[in-house]
Amino acid sequence: MQRSSARDAKVRAARGLAVVLAVPGYREFVFRADRVRVPTVDGVQVLEPGHDRVDATLDIGVLTVRAGTREWLAALHGGELRAADDEIRLTAQGLEFAERIDVARARTAQTDAAQRLTDDRRDTEARAALQRANVRLAVAARTRA
Repeated sequence: MQRSSARDAKVRAARGLAVVLAVPGYREFVFRADRVRVPTVDGVQVLEPGHDRVDATLDIGVLTVRAGTREWLAALHGGELRAADDEIRLTAQGLEFAERIDVARARTAQTDAAQRLTDDRRDTEARAALQRANVRLAVAARTRA
């Protein structure tokens, strides 16, 4: 029984994950991956072949996708995650791949949001804008270092 289980795990790993990434206003991006690390409101989920079923709300944070020796980073701005049977669907409210991030624009957004929070500490929209700008800058820094 254990031998069959190990063989099944190897087969799943060889097939990888079937991932669909949907962002409003863009066509769906469909690809295979070995590992997906995604922020959810309940914490970071790391999905690999053989993962358990997951239905979660995405948070603002860094999305990491690994396929073979390649790794992609993106700033993720909320959405939904559905995963089962090595199939993952990420429906993002907003997403920016690292190489597409406009650092100057992100810095301006960071400064503006921080100023709004200085004026009103309870401004939840400003807090979310600051978090998004910080994530964008962190993702850009990791890929340009």
